[in-house]
Amino acid sequence: MESNIMYNEINKEYIVNNRDQLLPGPIGQVKSSIVCVFISLFFVLSIYFRNKSTNRNDPEVIKKRITRVFFSTIVSLILLYTFIPNSNNKFYIFLQIIGIPTSLWDIINSIVPLLLTMMLFLGPIVMDRDFLNISHDIETLRDIIVGPLVEELVFRSVICPILFFGGFSQRYIIILSPFLFGFAHAHHIFQKGNYFINLIKVLVQVCFTSLFGMYSAFLFFRTGNILACFIVHSFCNIMGLPDFGGISDHENKKVVGACFIIGLIGFIFGVLPATNPEYYGSIFNLLEAW
Repeated sequence: MESNIMYNEINKEYIVNNRDQLLPGPIGQVKSSIVCVFISLFFVLSIYFRNKSTNRNDPEVIKKRITRVFFSTIVSLILLYTFIPNSNNKFYIFLQIIGIPTSLWDIINSIVPLLLTMMLFLGPIVMDRDFLNISHDIETLRDIIVGPLVEELVFRSVICPILFFGGFSQRYIIILSPFLFGFAHAHHIFQKGNYFINLIKVLVQVCFTSLFGMYSAFLFFRTGNILACFIVHSFCNIMGLPDFGGISDHENKKVVGACFIIGLIGFIFGVLPATNPEYYGSIFNLLEAW
C-alpha cells in the first residue's frame, strides 16, 4: 500500500508539472462527438466488411472479423495519439491516457474491480458453480478475449478520453457514451432467424450493454486502468445475464436468494471505496481536479 501511494504521488507530481503536455489542444464538444460517432461506425462496419456469410459463428467469419476489428482498433488508437501534443514524453502520456498499466501495482490493482464485480454476481456464482467451465474454441476466444479487449480499447481507452478532452464532464461521458457502445451491438439484428425476435433480443442486449458500458466507463475514469475494464468485461461475458427466474427452481433457493441480496448490498457499499481514484492515481481524476 505504501509503495503504491508513493508511486501515485510521483505520478501526480509529474502530471501536474506537465499538464500542458498532457492536455490535447482544444477539440470542442461538437468535434469530439463527431469523431466518436465516426469511430463507432468504423468499428461496426469493419465487422461486416466483405462478409460472404452472415453466420457470426462460422469460424472463417470469426477469423476475418477478428482481423478487421483489430485493424479498426489500431486506427482508433492512432487517431487519439494524433490529438496529443508532441513532446519527449508523448508515448508515456498516451499510455496514461488510454489506461495501460505502467507499474506492477497497476497490474495488481486491476484485480480489485474484478472482485467488486464478482461480489455483484455472488448470487449467479453460487447458483452455477461451474461458470468457469468454458469451452476452448474460437467462439470463446471471440467472446471472452478479443471482443472485450477491442471494445474496451475503442469505447473506453479512445472514445472516453476524446470526449473528456472535448470538454465533457466525466459524469456526462459515463451516462451517454455507453449508448455508442450499445449501438455497436445492434448489428445482431441482421442475424438469421425471425426479424421480430431478433429485434427484441437486440433491444434487450443494447439496454444491457449500455448499462454495462456505464459501469465500465465509471471504472475507467475512477481507476484509469483499462486492464481492469477488460478483466471485468471478460468476466461479465462469461457470466451473462443473471438468471433471476432460476432462483425459485434451485435446490438451495434460500441460500441463492440471500446471496443475490448480499452481493447487491456488498456492491453498493463497496463500489466507491474499491474504486477510489486517489488510490489508483487516475489521470482523469487529477486533470478534472485542475
